Amino acid sequence: MNERKKPGGFQKAAVVLLALILVLNILACFKGFCNFYKSTFYPLTADFWGRILGVLPVAAGELLMYLGALLLFLALVFSILLLFLHKRRGYKRFTVNYLKAVLLTAESVLLIYTLNWVIPFRSDILEAGDGTERDYTLEEVRNVRNDIVLRLNECAETVERDESGRVIYYDVDSAVFQAMQDLQETYPLLGGYYPPMKGALCSDFLEWMDIGGYTYPYTMEVTYNVYVTDLYYPFLLAHESSHHKGYYQENEANFIAFLACTGSEDPLVRYAGYNEIYYYINDAYCETLYAMKDAAAVDEELRQQPQISEKVYKDRMDAREVSEQKYEAVSHPAQDFAPAAADVAEVGWSVQGEVLQGNSYDGVVKMLLQYYDAQEGGIAALKDR
Repeated sequence: MNERKKPGGFQKAAVVLLALILVLNILACFKGFCNFYKSTFYPLTADFWGRILGVLPVAAGELLMYLGALLLFLALVFSILLLFLHKRRGYKRFTVNYLKAVLLTAESVLLIYTLNWVIPFRSDILEAGDGTERDYTLEEVRNVRNDIVLRLNECAETVERDESGRVIYYDVDSAVFQAMQDLQETYPLLGGYYPPMKGALCSDFLEWMDIGGYTYPYTMEVTYNVYVTDLYYPFLLAHESSHHKGYYQENEANFIAFLACTGSEDPLVRYAGYNEIYYYINDAYCETLYAMKDAAAVDEELRQQPQISEKVYKDRMDAREVSEQKYEAVSHPAQDFAPAAADVAEVGWSVQGEVLQGNSYDGVVKMLLQYYDAQEGGIAALKDR
């Protein structure tokens, strides 16, 4: 009898990687394991790869994404050609080895993705305030919204401006990172190293899909759409850096960005924080109003509330104008794909909302209300402001 052929190195490696992926994903179903991993091993990985790849001028994760797409395309091409060249032993051997390499690469990426994203993503959501769960009244939402408006208007008076009254923008990265690190007593994961946020090579597509930035968990890098406004940038940096630190739910990343930016000693960073969070709380307030009252009553109530100042409004328009000029100053060869990208994004945002539900971007409103509720005097104290 012929002896059974022993599995080679490829089979062993493929089975081991697959087994690790399956075991880790099973363990990721348990919050306790995810919380333990996120608080112990994950920060080491984030700091290590953040420091190593942070020195590169471009995002290695983005380049690897393009390379991966190329490898898969070539795998398809080689496989099709194999149908016609299967009798050529040299080509058959090359194609089989190539497909094996692609499979091992894919398994390796999936393993890293599981360790760097799946497990931390499935951990407990951070607590805002004292974590109290309750429903909030329209009056409470209004009080928080009005407080944000007043603080936003105050911040507009503190930022540096040029002779024409326009905001002077400057490098705020170190100020944002310091503000993040200042929160580590409450949220220990926010300590440690912060890698620089890199401009995305695919910024055109991000712009068409209305995406401000993206985090690559398999390389621990953060990127941003180079066409975002300067007024939004500090909040975006804090948001994406929160993902890097293991807070992968969108609502908690937004909440950390709010805390960091509004707690910063830098006036421009504070301004950006209140400016961005205003969108969320104001939208929530308006949606609640329209659910309870007719359009005329809503308009009347809104007129009675504090509004953003003319200075804030002008700063937003100026920032948007500069962003548009930056976009128009360069050529965009793939412009014809913009409508298709927008359609894909619309479906993607909808699916994400269904999947994440309360943990999507606008879920930050609930956390914001919990945070205010836990302050001295609670939300009711805002009436006296």
